[in-house]
Amino acid sequence: MDDRDLPAFIPSIPQSVRRLLADRTVVTRLRRAGLRIWDDADFAAAAVKDLGTALAVGHVPDHLSVAFKKQYGRSLALAAKHRAWPWAAGEPVQLAVAAGPVLTALTVSTTSTDSTASTAEIHVSDETAPLKESLIELVEQPLLVTAPGAGAEIAELLEANGVPVARLSSTHVELQRPDGELVTPQDATEFLVNGREWLVTMVGLALELKSGAFLRHSEQRVRALLDRFRTIRLVREEEVEVLVAGVKVKPPRTTRSLPLSDDEHPTVVVWDSRSAWEEIKSCASAISQLLQQPSLHDSLELALVKLEQYVGNEPVSDLDDPALAFAFSTTEARIAELRRSLSGEVLVAIHRLKPVLVCLAGAERSQEVEEALGRATSEKALVTALGRYQDILPLPATELLGLARGRTEPADLRDGLQLDFQLFNAALVTLGPPYAPLYHPEVHAEVFEAFVEQNAVAIRDRLREQYAPFAARGEDVPGYVAALRLDDLVPDPAWLPRFAAPPEDEMRARVADWLRSHGADDDLARPCDLPPVEEIRSENLARIGRVVEELAPLVAAWCIRHAVTQSSAWNSAPGLEAGLGLGRSGLCDLVLLDRERLLHVVGSSLGLPDGMPLSTDLSTLGLSTSDLSTGTAQRTRSPGGGSVTRPTITMGHTELQVGIDQYAAIAELAGRSVDETFLSQSGKVTLSPMTQREGRRSPGTVGIRTVVARMAGASEEERAAIGLVGEVVARAWMERRYPEVYWRSGYAAILHGDPDASDGHGYDFEVRRGRATVFYEVKSLTQPMSELTEFELGVSEIKAANRHATGNRYRILLVTSVVDPSDRRIHDLPNPFSAKARDRFRIVGQGLRYRCSPMANIRSIAEK
Repeated sequence: MDDRDLPAFIPSIPQSVRRLLADRTVVTRLRRAGLRIWDDADFAAAAVKDLGTALAVGHVPDHLSVAFKKQYGRSLALAAKHRAWPWAAGEPVQLAVAAGPVLTALTVSTTSTDSTASTAEIHVSDETAPLKESLIELVEQPLLVTAPGAGAEIAELLEANGVPVARLSSTHVELQRPDGELVTPQDATEFLVNGREWLVTMVGLALELKSGAFLRHSEQRVRALLDRFRTIRLVREEEVEVLVAGVKVKPPRTTRSLPLSDDEHPTVVVWDSRSAWEEIKSCASAISQLLQQPSLHDSLELALVKLEQYVGNEPVSDLDDPALAFAFSTTEARIAELRRSLSGEVLVAIHRLKPVLVCLAGAERSQEVEEALGRATSEKALVTALGRYQDILPLPATELLGLARGRTEPADLRDGLQLDFQLFNAALVTLGPPYAPLYHPEVHAEVFEAFVEQNAVAIRDRLREQYAPFAARGEDVPGYVAALRLDDLVPDPAWLPRFAAPPEDEMRARVADWLRSHGADDDLARPCDLPPVEEIRSENLARIGRVVEELAPLVAAWCIRHAVTQSSAWNSAPGLEAGLGLGRSGLCDLVLLDRERLLHVVGSSLGLPDGMPLSTDLSTLGLSTSDLSTGTAQRTRSPGGGSVTRPTITMGHTELQVGIDQYAAIAELAGRSVDETFLSQSGKVTLSPMTQREGRRSPGTVGIRTVVARMAGASEEERAAIGLVGEVVARAWMERRYPEVYWRSGYAAILHGDPDASDGHGYDFEVRRGRATVFYEVKSLTQPMSELTEFELGVSEIKAANRHATGNRYRILLVTSVVDPSDRRIHDLPNPFSAKARDRFRIVGQGLRYRCSPMANIRSIAEK
């Protein structure tokens, strides 16, 4: 027997015996005497038993575990093939299993009376599913050591002898979001190949070229697999949890996608992908499992890696033969040959033309159209088939075929022929997978938001007219505050199959229905019956400011007299907080508020000491004029003396000194400078892709002006003051839109004494959107937005942005012309580290400064 066939953990046979084993006659006699030989099927069951015993008594060191698994798997496979059970009745059954990272011998129960053995199910890999195996190990459930391809026979052998078995093919793996909601296959999700038709070619070539020397798919089989591939859907998640047989586990760090098998809607769920290339490479494993082609994984992923090297980071719309030849390490001639066999020009043309004909002929004739086109095996036959429908075709058959050759998708052909959007979608629905209706939810959202913004004043005035009588009766108006956020004023989902973009009359009717749901008049053209909102708001803010000035010394005096600590809001910028509280109430837009109601707003916004009556009357408060003098003196005591010239900033027409002791005054003025024009801005902005040419200029040409948010040349005190103004106005803008806004920056720590606020968070605000939390970092510019704009991210901000790079939970709020209320603008920018936005920003210098182009590529919605 060759020594190389012996497992390394088995004691070696003496040299003298090995010499004897070279003689076949001796071996024959020894076999008759009971000698057992490794890898002989007659002794496979004995090998399984002995190997399990060796593992149980500790004869298998960790560094030999791989060799042990190979030998054990081969022996168990041979035993299962010949139905040979290694143990006699009553003997303990010891199986080699992986439980987490540990290889161990597990004694299992084969009878209900054996109380000393494990009754847990043994997982057996009866399918090629390395990811499932990894997940089973993560939940530390026993996974039997087996040989590839032998799992089904081994499971049958174990089950026949009373061992409880859990087959991997029957082990349920589910995905859930952090909120506990399961991710399920749905027909509403997008197809994986949407915008990536070239990926079908990649999968087809991988099946043809990389299936292995002993596996050749027929042409019919390849096309069936590609048809199946076209039906795979894609779900993107920020984060997922995996449930393996009901046990929750975090997916391995190397795994970023999982398949959800479903007959109608096979789905790939992908997460933590920071670019389009990372996303599709991450999907390779899940694709191979959904197609039941495990050998496809490595070859497809390698081809995608090489393709990325070839084309770079640019998005791919189509692939030529040289790119594919490089990806698959073959010749261009071979690629061209396989591409013709995979799809064929006639088949591609039929795929593009089928929904066109069904759209024109009607859904009731879809079966007839499919049969007519299905019989076309040549271009001539296809022209003949099209000719039968010449009376309804918009072009002669030959011209229509020529147009189909130049359009990569049925949707492009629809655009070229200007077919009715709704009828074309109906045709796609009738045909079913791999066709899918054309939905443009992002376009609908953008167009509708623009319409709402154009009519924002009229919408608000109709709401004001509805809720003003409630405010006049002394009632609160939470309905008005909620309505102003426009949360439920969204595009009608019924528009998606009907329109590429919603028409104005549909949007106007949608807004009218929404206004009526709030009890308001739906006429957007009628003038408002109330005074302008700016007049009412300005007067109410001035009144509440006077109430705060009157109440502040009374609060200070009451606290001194009763030896209690007053709320931190009274020590920083009480006018700002009271004004924001008035804005949150919604009352300031509707009626002029009397003193009593303003007192209640101040009390709820700033907080009163326990036991203090809500009054400015000294007798009611139990205070004397001397108490009031003491409180006033303490509030106005200067922290230091001397006359020092200090830097200033100018906001509007007001000049303010800067410094930490001036933060309250700066915040008060910034809050008063916020007007309805600023609050009603949507913040939406279009960023054009950044290229290496951005910012460069040729000699003698005029350069692109760059506005920098880091304010070079300004003192630290001036920069801090401008940053504070930006955060104050951004807070007011966010509070108009979201019910829960939390200020988390260092400014909140200084002004409010908030112990949880800090610049170390990496963001300035937390905003609650339903069950999700969004983090906003505010950047302020003193100049208007320009062609190129730069801003800095600190170390903590970069960490936070990277931490949330896979989703939409980290945002940049860029405030331009921050100290000029008449020209102030707010821009809601995406996370520079997110996959969708990475090519919209460019690092400038050594990596803390980022440049974007918010104005270079803006297109009108009408053009879209």
